[in-house]
Amino acid sequence: MKKSYFLTVFILILIYLIFTTIKPLISSILSSFILAFVFYPLYLKINNKIKNSNVSSAITLIIILLLIILPSLLIINLLAQESLSVYQKVRYEDLSSLVSKYLESDFDDQISGVINNALLLIVKSTSSFILSLPGLALNFFITLFLTYYLLKEAQIWIQNIKNYLPYSEKMKDAILEKMKRVTKALIYGTILTAIIQGFLGGIGFAIFNIPSPVLWGFVMAFTSVIPILGTAIVWLPAGIIQLFQGDYFSGFGIILFGALIVGTIDNVIKPKLIGKRADIHPAIVLIGIIGGLNFLGFIGLIIGPLILAVAFELVKIRKHT
Repeated sequence: MKKSYFLTVFILILIYLIFTTIKPLISSILSSFILAFVFYPLYLKINNKIKNSNVSSAITLIIILLLIILPSLLIINLLAQESLSVYQKVRYEDLSSLVSKYLESDFDDQISGVINNALLLIVKSTSSFILSLPGLALNFFITLFLTYYLLKEAQIWIQNIKNYLPYSEKMKDAILEKMKRVTKALIYGTILTAIIQGFLGGIGFAIFNIPSPVLWGFVMAFTSVIPILGTAIVWLPAGIIQLFQGDYFSGFGIILFGALIVGTIDNVIKPKLIGKRADIHPAIVLIGIIGGLNFLGFIGLIIGPLILAVAFELVKIRKHT
């Protein structure tokens, strides 16, 4: 009895120490699983030709670097410049004069204060992201290091997961297939759609000569994952402000562009990427995003909804077994 009690306490202490050790690296570890999942099909194609898992994994990492690092450096440079420009504009321009033309004086100070605070929050968040780049670079190195081994040892990981599932072989395959489908739905459906909407939104801002298109495109990529509201949180107020300023071409142009092109991406691209059978409820996405961001930071945008979606699917499978 004493030995059993001692062993339980020892295991609990060990689990706590392991969690404490890896806690600062949780985002990097989870990011490596996401990258390995996304690029594993590419790894398989390379490995089928080369027949060397080490070389194939290394080549895949080089492709990841070319696809992620170089565009990211360009975007970060533009974000830094536009964030500074927007910050100076918000700091030195008084928006109350614009608002007071169309609203009663009792409300103009409150409205302009809300607008100023919202813009400053976005700019400060972007600035904080840029200042944290050295730490992000270290985390990204760890992510790539883990991704290398996850790619070349993927089948070993899958087999180990199957061994620990307490179901028949047929049910194990069904569970893993369902998890794969949900993961693909979230990554390719939600995240890729967000990138496309942010990219198109930035193009729309540039076409209609609205300042800081890269910054607002970046913000739209984030807001696009918010159910119902989505990118309209950005392009609709931008259009209204342009109309208030008398620029009807840019105002009506960005509103129509946002509604007809950016806003319809959900209905056009998502069904083709994920299909109806793997669709994820908007409530799961929203709660997962908020909780994931709070717990894991940027990677929580993906991991939060993914954890909830997979958990719900496992509950459904368990219910029918």
